[in-house]
Amino acid sequence: MKYTFIGDIHSAADDLAVLLRAPSLQGSRLIFLGDYIDGRSSRKGTEQTAAIDPLAVLDIIMARVNQHGDVALLGNHDDFWLQTANGDDLSYQTWRLNGGANTWRHLGIHSSHPIVVADALRQAPLARYTKFLAQLPLTWSTDDLLAVHAGLNWAYPLNQQVRDDLLWIRDDYYYGPGKTWHRNLANKIIVTGHTPVQTISDDGYGFIKMQADAADLPRYLIDAGSRSGAENGGIFALTLAETGEELAKSWVVNQQLFDGSKPLRNQTD
Repeated sequence: MKYTFIGDIHSAADDLAVLLRAPSLQGSRLIFLGDYIDGRSSRKGTEQTAAIDPLAVLDIIMARVNQHGDVALLGNHDDFWLQTANGDDLSYQTWRLNGGANTWRHLGIHSSHPIVVADALRQAPLARYTKFLAQLPLTWSTDDLLAVHAGLNWAYPLNQQVRDDLLWIRDDYYYGPGKTWHRNLANKIIVTGHTPVQTISDDGYGFIKMQADAADLPRYLIDAGSRSGAENGGIFALTLAETGEELAKSWVVNQQLFDGSKPLRNQTD
C-alpha cells in the first residue's frame, strides 16, 4: 500500500483534475488534507485569472471518498461552511472576511445576510455538501503515519488534542525555541497543510520537510499555496510508503504537472 497526501486545494478544480491523472498517484490511496473551498482568482506577477469552482472540487472529493475509499480531512475553511450552516456568527464573520463572500457567489448565494447564507447551506442543492463536510474526520493515521490539516499542540498527547488546534495551529507546531524546528513528539511521520509554504520558505519548492535533526521523524508541510495569490501557487501531492519512505512528489501549477522534488524555477526556465 502507498499513500498520497494532497494539500490544500481552495477551489482549484482544474488543477486537481490534472493532479489526479499524474502517474505517481495511480494505485495509491489518497488522503486529502482539507481546505477544499475559498481561494483567490488572481496570481501575483501575472494578469491571468484562475477559475474558482468550490462545488466542482467537492464533487471530485466526494466521488473519491465514496467510490474509491479515499480519505478527506476537514480543514478550517471547510469548517467555516459547517459552523455557518449551524448558525455560528463568529464563524460566519470570519468566513466572510476570509474568502466567504466570494465563495457564496460561486455557491449561488446572492446575499451576505447570515440567516440567508445559513439557510442556503442547509437546503438543496447545497445540503448534500454540508452533510458530507459534517462527517469528515480531523485526523487520519496508521502505525507510522499521521495526517491532520494544521498540526498538533505539543503540550497535549495525541489523544487529547483540541479541535481548534488540529484546524488552526501554526507556529507552536512548527517551531521550538530559537525558531528551530520543533522535535516531532508523535512517534509518527506527520503530513499537514493549512499554511502556504511560500509564507515560510519561498525557495521554489511546494513542500517543507521539518526535522529537528537527522534522527527526528520528519514532518511535511504540503500546502503549496493553491489559489493563495502566490505566483507559483498550486496543489502539491506527497506519496509515501506504508512505513514513510518518500516515493514521489507531484505539483500542479496553472494546470501544468511538475516534479515536486525539484524547484519550480528549474523546470520552467
